[in-house]
Amino acid sequence: MRVALVTGASRGIGAAIAERFAQEGVQVVGASRTPFESDRGIECASADVSSPAEVEQLVQNVVQRHGRLDVVVNNAAIEHEGTVVETSPEEWDQVMAVNLRSVFLCAKYAIPHLSRTHGVIINVASVDGLWAEPSLAAYCAAKGGVVALTRAIAIDHGRDGIRCMCICPSYVGTDMLEQFYDAQPDPAAARAGAAALHPLGRISTPAEVAALAVWLSSDDASFATGQAYVLDGGLTAGRAYAGEGFTE
Repeated sequence: MRVALVTGASRGIGAAIAERFAQEGVQVVGASRTPFESDRGIECASADVSSPAEVEQLVQNVVQRHGRLDVVVNNAAIEHEGTVVETSPEEWDQVMAVNLRSVFLCAKYAIPHLSRTHGVIINVASVDGLWAEPSLAAYCAAKGGVVALTRAIAIDHGRDGIRCMCICPSYVGTDMLEQFYDAQPDPAAARAGAAALHPLGRISTPAEVAALAVWLSSDDASFATGQAYVLDGGLTAGRAYAGEGFTE
């Protein structure tokens, strides 16, 4: 049985990915800084994935308990709304620690085990790692770092049989998106306008991101590595922001 470690698994995209892997017959260990429980066949673990000691112990525990590690999904993330001027050094460091440092740490400690199983690393980035939205300076920088780190891992460790990709969703119906809406000058207008930004006329669901993660981890995607897979309902194909707020 394949074994997957999913970070940020207590809610949103992480929970959807963990549940979908479990449905596919994968033994899933879901990690979160906040203790949580699951009745979906997911083994729950508590860890601060920005801490080297806690990540190293988390990975060791998974391998000791299950004898192997096949897939790591780095999904832990937080968001801070603000321009560079509006972002404090402490807020910047916190976003970088959770959104980018955690990807580095999980890869660092998992790769020796993944090399034994020709394993897969899937990093959840964002379209904000490929372009920028207003007042999300730290978040955009961190997600851009995730995209770049994904490429570095892929070229450095492909010789070990390890594949590494990232998923770049646009707007996904999660608590973090609600936080972003609430930080806008007119939250109601932000919610109404988000769907219209996408040619498909809606935002995505965590389950849709999970479906892509499962495919990327499968043998059907055995030649996929080093790429950012944009899942955005056509958002970045031809629409953009003008000034502040949403435009069509």
